[in-house]
Amino acid sequence: MTSSVPRLSFFAMLGCAVLAVSAGYAAIVLHSATWADTQQLNNVFPFYHWKIRTFTPVELRQATQWLAIAAGALGTSWAVLFRSRAKRTEQPSQQDKIGFSGTITILLNDLTQAQRRGATAAFAALTGLRLVLSLPMIIPAYDDAASYTLFVSKGLLAVSSYYPLPNNHVLSNTLSWLFFQVNPSFWWTMRLPVVLTATAATGLLFVGLLREKVAFRPALLATVLFSLSQLSLYHAVVGRGYWLLTGLAGLVFFSTMALSRPTARTRRAWWGLVVGGMLGTYAVPTFALVLGSAFSWLGLECLRRRDAAGLLRLGLAGGITAVGSLLLYAPLLFISGPAKLFNNGFVASLPLHDFLAGLPRFVWQTEGAMAGQVAYGGLLVFAGFIAAAGLLWRARQQALPAQLAVPIRRLGLPALWFIALPYAVLAAQRVLPPGRTMFYKAFFFFTLLALVLEWLLQTQLASRLRLLRPLLGLLALGWAGYQVVSLRRDARIPLQHNAAYHEAFAWLARQTPGPVLAPEPTHAIFLGLYFRAEQPAWPWHADAAPQPGIPYAYAVAFPNRRGYFQPRFAYPPAFHNQEVDIYRISTPTDSTASPAYWHLVE
Repeated sequence: MTSSVPRLSFFAMLGCAVLAVSAGYAAIVLHSATWADTQQLNNVFPFYHWKIRTFTPVELRQATQWLAIAAGALGTSWAVLFRSRAKRTEQPSQQDKIGFSGTITILLNDLTQAQRRGATAAFAALTGLRLVLSLPMIIPAYDDAASYTLFVSKGLLAVSSYYPLPNNHVLSNTLSWLFFQVNPSFWWTMRLPVVLTATAATGLLFVGLLREKVAFRPALLATVLFSLSQLSLYHAVVGRGYWLLTGLAGLVFFSTMALSRPTARTRRAWWGLVVGGMLGTYAVPTFALVLGSAFSWLGLECLRRRDAAGLLRLGLAGGITAVGSLLLYAPLLFISGPAKLFNNGFVASLPLHDFLAGLPRFVWQTEGAMAGQVAYGGLLVFAGFIAAAGLLWRARQQALPAQLAVPIRRLGLPALWFIALPYAVLAAQRVLPPGRTMFYKAFFFFTLLALVLEWLLQTQLASRLRLLRPLLGLLALGWAGYQVVSLRRDARIPLQHNAAYHEAFAWLARQTPGPVLAPEPTHAIFLGLYFRAEQPAWPWHADAAPQPGIPYAYAVAFPNRRGYFQPRFAYPPAFHNQEVDIYRISTPTDSTASPAYWHLVE
């Protein structure tokens, strides 16, 4: 039998391939822009007075050249290794020969016709629901409005290198930028890519569970319950990259499961771990929590087996993942600087007292949100963990049928590890990030919950209590309905604000074009979005502060002396609603560098 354990030469080829692509892509991004283009990035979001890193045209050219040289050298090394593969005795395993698509085909062919129909209907219903929710008149532009205005619509350079705030999730915005080249509309650019991503990721999670010997019913139940949770529904339609993170977290998790079994250490799993890790980190930097869970689990497995060679392979994979991620971020690190990525407000360490004081509430609300209810969802999570622990104990006592014992043995402890370990990492960093950064963990919780429910349905209690199945079905429907209702409830106020911003845009689009003074970031973002997406012919130009020599035609502010900019005009606004006042500037004295109406409130 051919060994499925790859030799070190495999990791050399893997490293050369992915690092060459990463360095080449970074070189292309930097080469696509001139030094003057990079300096224009300072005008994209001037509100926080942050500037890109200072560098010369020579330094920009040198950085581009070094990246290109690295890509060329790594690519050449890969070609040499690839050409010499015939001289090696190492052969791919049978699992590698089958391939990813072949594995999916085998798994789906194992399902009955009724099961395939049920899965198709469930996925079609999920996709339809996501498409409906993706419409901006149902789930309004909010988090992804800034992504569209500040990054996607500004070009590949801004997407890949401009990081004035952590809102720029680069991989997601890169996909949106590609769609933007076809059609600049907001739905097509920001919403359609994430719906497609969520659909593909949902299929990956379902197939991954089947591959881990989870029966059809709990596999579908886990996938559907996770997909219907409020956070999952929201991020499946809003262009922020969290379903990219979730799908890649699933890829890393299932690759970790394959690599945990000595008899199934396939090359495809190593590829999944490394490439999934790199792309996940490029999607959202907090993917480091997923990688910490995966590499620590595999490291402990190697120590348990006293597998020194396995630790070496794991170290090589980790090094490739880290270097590849840094190369993908090279344009951002060069132009915006390392501090924006590694020391922004979301990852800066808190004082120990503040961290400890906020930790209990953070854990409770984060886990509650994972279960679909911030205030009381933690109770469901706690009950689920207790039941899963009991199921694990019964599996070790050989008190479960094989159909349940195999998946709970395979997935039980790893799933709990992926759920719990991120808190250890956050404790070491003394960081309390936004809970959405860990929403991927809900998939592991719902997987355990589905296995518990499957066990419950197979007990004698289920056969005795005929109402148990319909009762559980009603509970699931009620929970799913609550998720959708909660999502719509939370969207009401943003919808009202969006309507007000759009009304202001519609009024301004009917006026004679002219320079706009928009000192409030919210106004600049939303008006910029609507003009770029719906009225690109109108020459929209907005400044955050008066610039000398520019005859501003309009000034935009919040009404009722609310906000940072509270202008002092002697006449009422030409346009007014609950969120926007627009003043028409007509006198020459109002166009100076320090006009009389200019008044800020700190």
